[in-house]
Amino acid sequence: MQPISTHLVLVSAPGFDSACNQVRDFFDSTLLVRYDRIDIRRQESFPATDDSFDQVLRQGIADNRGTLHRFIGEFEKTGFKNVDDLDRVECGYPSKLLHIITHFLDGFIGIDSKFYNLVDDSHWLSDDTAEAIADTPEHYYVIQLDCFSQSPDKVSLVQA
Repeated sequence: MQPISTHLVLVSAPGFDSACNQVRDFFDSTLLVRYDRIDIRRQESFPATDDSFDQVLRQGIADNRGTLHRFIGEFEKTGFKNVDDLDRVECGYPSKLLHIITHFLDGFIGIDSKFYNLVDDSHWLSDDTAEAIADTPEHYYVIQLDCFSQSPDKVSLVQA
């Protein structure tokens, strides 16, 4: 079995075990990514009351921004410069890059998602959720995952 991806997942739950169960249930039911095994890194998962929470959350979002910018840069190399070019995006690699970019923006998780906000179904942190975390940090957790597959080419419905 090969390691395929790592994810940091934000959840709202009454306790740590419930947070872990939400993450497992999400990955069991989503059609966007399919892993054969998910390992929760319990030592690197914690509630918003932990001193490391803000830093880890910010880093996860920054990692997503970096991934998004790399895909945008790669997409620009295919000749895309502005919105008027959209009707000339070639089928194949360029259109797959655009597809991945839009998934980052619309909140569909993929193997390249470093941080995923299960509360908002998003790769980012909404102002409302940030406020809720500040008000009741004991109800929010970040769960770190390692994800594995025996068939890496069948992990994601969205592949570049």
